[in-house]
Amino acid sequence: MFACTVATSLSSKDTYDKTGKIQLSVEEQLRQSFGRGNFRDAGSVPSTMASATLSEQITVRQSPIEQSHTAGFDAWMRARGDAAGTVFTADTMADKYGVVKGSYTSIALPNSESYQVKCVKAGPAKESLELVSEPLPAALEWGEVLVTLQLAPINPADLYTARTGGVYGDKQSAAPFVAGHDGVGVVTKGLAHGDWVVPAVTHLGSWRTLAVWKEADLLKLPKETLPMEHAAVFRELCLAYRLLEDHGNLKPGDCVILNAANSTVGQIIIQLCHLLQLRCVAVVRECEKPLEGFAQLADRLKALGASLVIQDSGSLKVEMEKVKFFAKPKLGLDCVGGASALRLSDALAQGGQLVIYGCMGAKPPSWPWQSWVFKDLQVKGFNLRKWILGNSKQLPKMLDALGKLVMADKLKVAYTEYSFPAEFGEALDHAMSAGKGTKILLRFAELDHSPEFNQPENNL
Repeated sequence: MFACTVATSLSSKDTYDKTGKIQLSVEEQLRQSFGRGNFRDAGSVPSTMASATLSEQITVRQSPIEQSHTAGFDAWMRARGDAAGTVFTADTMADKYGVVKGSYTSIALPNSESYQVKCVKAGPAKESLELVSEPLPAALEWGEVLVTLQLAPINPADLYTARTGGVYGDKQSAAPFVAGHDGVGVVTKGLAHGDWVVPAVTHLGSWRTLAVWKEADLLKLPKETLPMEHAAVFRELCLAYRLLEDHGNLKPGDCVILNAANSTVGQIIIQLCHLLQLRCVAVVRECEKPLEGFAQLADRLKALGASLVIQDSGSLKVEMEKVKFFAKPKLGLDCVGGASALRLSDALAQGGQLVIYGCMGAKPPSWPWQSWVFKDLQVKGFNLRKWILGNSKQLPKMLDALGKLVMADKLKVAYTEYSFPAEFGEALDHAMSAGKGTKILLRFAELDHSPEFNQPENNL
């Protein structure tokens, strides 16, 4: 490539003859520095080659940076999408094409039943969910494990999936299906007996006493890292951590603003901000009892570390100015959507970033063009499960950091337990109540799973 550059430009040839160096055009210089090097191979010469000796330039070097001659091959690999760079092993081949039955030994399961909550149709949770009992399969097939569920949360996403008849994100399950996206269980039959596991994908159906799941759909948790109750809210802990770690380029003294601050994720974010010496503006929904209810909530969130607590109405920017809170939020965290997201973005500093990680209000936000052009607003989305799939090597370090905070009582999670299946109806009512400020957990009771055990009543 350097020979072509020299041959096609008289000035480049003259410079090369005198100095032994290649003179790059302004276009080539732009491609060298633009997009963090993503455009470096677009027909240009690497900057390191420009300053190399003639013998070094003649020798083709295969470092990650100096491979402009491979641009065509790189483009072809990128065009292959996710298939590029895939290493096929026996396990990946089995996952992709399956395993012939009879080429492995199935693991027999006891004659047992699983008590579970099924969504039978789209509609309100009280109408669409039913408590039923179903027998386990006779045996575990290739790659499957038997999990005894210990705890499972009732999350807004679970209620949304029931209301829509199976929709969550870009995926959908056809009714009937077992409800619940999150939870923690213990592997009691299979290749990793005794391991603590949580669902790595959605729609596994965690509101049940026993489950046969594919091992590839589960994420193993170190037992000694978190107490079981905190492992049940593993997603909330990790989500709060990643929202602050990966966004806003935050430094001590910076300001963060978030809505739904009384949610479990919100409370964890407030505590992490306090530990990281970040100022946190906690935005909460308007209380039915404006004076008494809001004052109590504000005191509770300030005790967790919030610098300021304001209600989600009117102009948040004006409310902050009224109380002489002049710190401009550098990062906004939205899980409500609609007008609430717009209020957060309006309170951000110039060039601030708004990260959307949910839409509990079920209304997508829409911004006027002035926000993009004059305020340099940055908006992006974040999904924890996708992050885990692409960053699994970083997970142990994050869990270790969170575990140390939890065990040292520096990071607290408010939760209320209900026994399953006996108290499921009560748990569901509590989960659907506004302003509860606690995570609702289903604790799966030790039941007689034999077929003779009476079918539980549908007490919803």
